[in-house]
Amino acid sequence: MAATPPATYAPAPEAVSLDAAFVRARTSARAAARPEAVLADPSASIPAKLDALNALQDRIPGLPRAPQAAALNALADAAGPAQPPQVRALALTLLGESVPPVLDADARARAVLVLLDALKEPDYRLFALRGLGPASHGLTPAMEPVYESALLDLLDGPAAGEERETALVALNGFVSGGLDFAQRAPQLLTVLEARLQAPIAADPAAFVRDPRWTPDSRELAAAILWLASRRQEEAGDSAPTARFKALMIRLIAVDPDAAARAWYASYRDAPPPKPGFTASTTSRPSDGRDEP
Repeated sequence: MAATPPATYAPAPEAVSLDAAFVRARTSARAAARPEAVLADPSASIPAKLDALNALQDRIPGLPRAPQAAALNALADAAGPAQPPQVRALALTLLGESVPPVLDADARARAVLVLLDALKEPDYRLFALRGLGPASHGLTPAMEPVYESALLDLLDGPAAGEERETALVALNGFVSGGLDFAQRAPQLLTVLEARLQAPIAADPAAFVRDPRWTPDSRELAAAILWLASRRQEEAGDSAPTARFKALMIRLIAVDPDAAARAWYASYRDAPPPKPGFTASTTSRPSDGRDEP
């Protein structure tokens, strides 16, 4: 990253006075007791705010619906520009990790939108991507196409290295969201094939030469596309699997990386789903509207 907030990873002082240790203990206790207040306090120290973020994340799974939504919204607020860079960076990651257990659909959707908006800021993009991976398991139906499109847009651009690989991990989590994916949202798998697989199939040699696509990221792309075609085959449509396996054969012929070729071969040779397989519904959070 161009400007990773340096204080996030600053080393601890070699020695701390007893008085300073007591102050730190009192600050941590306040952050645990009233994390929202600490985050809203412009005079609070950065360590206190970081403690408050961790305290909010820790308590979210056990809260009732309304306080849970308020806690997630507080994390979303902390991911905004009013906070110091170190606080924003951690808030983005913890925000995504906190999305899946939250019952309130509106709070989940707002959190995902905050993460997607942060993709526009190069200094915070990687932190947002780290949050988007776990957030993929808490998407509302309306947010699914928005989420997929944002990640595919990123992959169409110049993102490389860890950013590209983290985006691919998030996309893999999205496609892994449930065995009912092909029935619930078949258009999302169609979009994935059109935007990720079709350009690779148009020129496999250009794909493997592209410096943005390292061997690791090429393997991740193949894993995502295999899983997507598998979901469609499980739903009764074997044509996407045939197209995917044909692509693997072409990539094996042009990819210079032996490890990547081995992955392609494993997907090419993967057996079909067992006869009689029936996709079950995935376990996703309720939208919370009918929750007590």
